Amino acid sequence: MGRIIHVEIVAEDHNRAAEFYSKVFGWQVTPAPVPDGYLLAETGPGEGIDGAIMSSLYQSQPTIAWIEVDDLEATLEAARGAGGTPTGDIQELPGVGRLAYLRDTEGVLIGLRQRSSARPK
Repeated sequence: MGRIIHVEIVAEDHNRAAEFYSKVFGWQVTPAPVPDGYLLAETGPGEGIDGAIMSSLYQSQPTIAWIEVDDLEATLEAARGAGGTPTGDIQELPGVGRLAYLRDTEGVLIGLRQRSSARPK
């Protein structure tokens, strides 16, 4: 199986991006031993993956990471307050949840999902 185990968010200003993700999602971000400009991001307990925020000096390939949230509107508001920009409308995907996109302080596109309260059969 090709299970996702990590995500790297590439940013022109990796420290500013780390502050954004810490403020909006509560991630714990710490510098990796090597290389300089590579920050490890603990995204919280439970299902999911951890990741990294790295300087665009190493890679420039864009990525869309999807992040599970408890309250989509509150998350979008927190993103606005931290310098992010919601993009497009909130969509409902039956059996999956409510979905939205936002751009972080570096212009990186992020997907957000708030699970449906009703479980599919």
